Amino acid sequence: MKRNILILLIALAGMLSITASAQVAVGISLNRSNYLLFETIYAKVVLRNYSGQALAFSDDAAATGTLKFVIEMPDKTRAELRKGAFNPMTGIILKPGATEEVLVPLTRLYVITKPGNFRITAILNHKQLKEEYTSQATTFTICNGLSVWERTVGVPDLFKKNKDDVLPPRKVKVVTFNDGKDKVYCLIIEDEKYVYGVARIGADIGNFPPTCEIDGLSKVHLIIQVSPNVYSYFVYDVNCDLSDKEVYVKAGTIPTLVQDPKEGTVVVVGGRKAVKDIDYVEEKGIPKLTREPE
Repeated sequence: MKRNILILLIALAGMLSITASAQVAVGISLNRSNYLLFETIYAKVVLRNYSGQALAFSDDAAATGTLKFVIEMPDKTRAELRKGAFNPMTGIILKPGATEEVLVPLTRLYVITKPGNFRITAILNHKQLKEEYTSQATTFTICNGLSVWERTVGVPDLFKKNKDDVLPPRKVKVVTFNDGKDKVYCLIIEDEKYVYGVARIGADIGNFPPTCEIDGLSKVHLIIQVSPNVYSYFVYDVNCDLSDKEVYVKAGTIPTLVQDPKEGTVVVVGGRKAVKDIDYVEEKGIPKLTREPE
């Protein structure tokens, strides 16, 4: 009995010495477990300073310190740091005893271009610290998604640096995937070499996929039902930049897209255009009615 107690006390003392020697606690989490390929992935890193001294970080990582990541790829290699990657700790002063949350866009720092299962840890270092401090590992998955709509469009002259430039056509497609919480629809615009953008359109509520049309300027118009009586309308250009966003409610008729083949325009017909803060409010980017439509 005494021997068991002694072993327990020795083990506890070892744990305490490890905890006491840790000058900075590092934790990492992701907002989802599944992502679409080329979608921006954000990591939240929580730092707690136990060192008893302020830790200041600048854009000169070698002179002060930095926050880096080890991302294990599906083939067991490590993701490469992008050229010119910035220091995510720039401008942060971690005061003694303070806790700091840092939101880091991983895909802007590291080259992640393949689907599969990934494992990631965060590592903090600083010139005033004798060693690096590493978080527990967490995992995530990247998938290609399933295409539900696709068109090929040309690039209008207004997007060319020179009018005589010949740019390859771009593929505009809507894909669906499960992000670990919901089945969602995303817009992807790409050509054979580049992905110009990935935009989340909305969740699949079990009715129909988004309605999509292309206008004369190669802009893609989309309508998706987000609740029984509410529809979101989006317009994106060939760079996958959002150029218009509106909300419609069912009012006797359902809002739908209609294309004028002569003018090359696309308009919304049916339903009623809703007014923000009067007809609806946005909760986490999703329109919610303030009152039921008459």
